[in-house]
Amino acid sequence: MDLVVAANYQGWIRPIQVFILAFVFLFFFRVIRAIMVESRPPIRDKRQERSTASAAAKKTWLYLTVLEPEDAAGERFPLSGALTVGRSSTCDVNLAYDQFASTKHATFSRNGDTVTVEDHGSTNGVWIDGERIDGPTRVKKGDRVQIGETIFEVTK
Repeated sequence: MDLVVAANYQGWIRPIQVFILAFVFLFFFRVIRAIMVESRPPIRDKRQERSTASAAAKKTWLYLTVLEPEDAAGERFPLSGALTVGRSSTCDVNLAYDQFASTKHATFSRNGDTVTVEDHGSTNGVWIDGERIDGPTRVKKGDRVQIGETIFEVTK
């Protein structure tokens, strides 16, 4: 009787082993397939790329260009949205070299064709063409903005 019972278990164990082995192979196949699909570069539409590139080109036609100090002169930062300026490493324009700039000194914002600059309560303030500003002030092409000892010009 013991031999018959053992034989019956043998009949159940073999199909379960095959099922588990097939399940493991299927699992690894799905994992490898998912990795292959996710690592494949996305298919891009040429028309969409052109329209996105032209929209970005239209949007970034104004730049914040450093005039002084001479070490940083010529650096350009696109005015395409909000641009924070200060000594902090989290600022978009890092003025770590300027001891008269605050940690987060000012923010340039662009809304359509209008660019404004706002002082964040800095000690030395923000100056546009030699005049200190009190609140959000509009800047235009050719304006010179002084933050600390750094002088920027809004350029095209």
